[in-house]
Amino acid sequence: MSVPLRHPPQAQVWVVRLVVLTTFVLTVWLCGPRAVEVLAARVDSAALSSPLVVLDRAGFAAQPEWMDRPLLLAVATALSPWLSDAVPILDDVTQRRLRDGLLSVSWVREVGIERLFPDRLRLRLELRRPVLGVRAADGSALCLVDREGIVLPWVDTELPVVPLHQEGGAPTMPVVFGQATVELRVLAAVAVAVEWRDAVAPLVADCPPLLEVDTTNLGEHWLRGPSYPEVRIKLLRSDGAGVVLNYDRPVDSPLARIPAATKAAVLTKILARHPKLEGLVAGDLRFSRRWADYLQPRAAGLRDPNELWNTMLTPR
Repeated sequence: MSVPLRHPPQAQVWVVRLVVLTTFVLTVWLCGPRAVEVLAARVDSAALSSPLVVLDRAGFAAQPEWMDRPLLLAVATALSPWLSDAVPILDDVTQRRLRDGLLSVSWVREVGIERLFPDRLRLRLELRRPVLGVRAADGSALCLVDREGIVLPWVDTELPVVPLHQEGGAPTMPVVFGQATVELRVLAAVAVAVEWRDAVAPLVADCPPLLEVDTTNLGEHWLRGPSYPEVRIKLLRSDGAGVVLNYDRPVDSPLARIPAATKAAVLTKILARHPKLEGLVAGDLRFSRRWADYLQPRAAGLRDPNELWNTMLTPR
């Protein structure tokens, strides 16, 4: 046997709600500050007594494909001061401090922290990928830089370098880790290194490694003429020496540039004639038809294609 339930009139429901709300407001008004302090203290106490996450047990769950062992060791060393303590898993203040500390490391672009109960944290670090190194005019190592020009600590890697030759400007530059450089020669070299890595090298079978990006003649303020463009590169020859190749204008130049596919096609032809660049010291990637005329040492009986220009070239 069932008895039907009778719902109270809507007016009575609102009266009850109003009484409850009034009671709550009066309680907060009369006892609120003290009640909030007590509640906050209990929450903080519970957070601090929550299970500890031991940070010095942290390890890399996944390693970026571009990160070689020297870079891995450098990044791990830079992160280690912030991963040497224990953090209560519910303590938001300590975790914010951990996040801010990790973000202060120049290698780190972004940090994500995820709780894995009962006693684990998952850190997701977006790292800055270095593109090339910077060396002063005397050859000393200054720093690495990423594609945004952010200055990173020097690490001995196989990345290409940009030399700051005195002919192109100051023989060195300010180095502040985590800050963007304003050195135009470095920024131009970064863009070329990225273009080479992403657009040229993938089109060339067994592409020789890029050793150097030379932006000494940026703006053609040192020499003007076809034999010395704004950007030159140096590739690794099979015997360990470097082969200098005229490359192009800077990536952001308002003037016409040679397509990456054209430069890749020219290099492919050069490698077909000189496997692994054997026997070469220089060449030019800008000429899809007359590329062989610019190879050095020059074949016997072949005139210098820049002969007339070379008699007029002088620094200005």
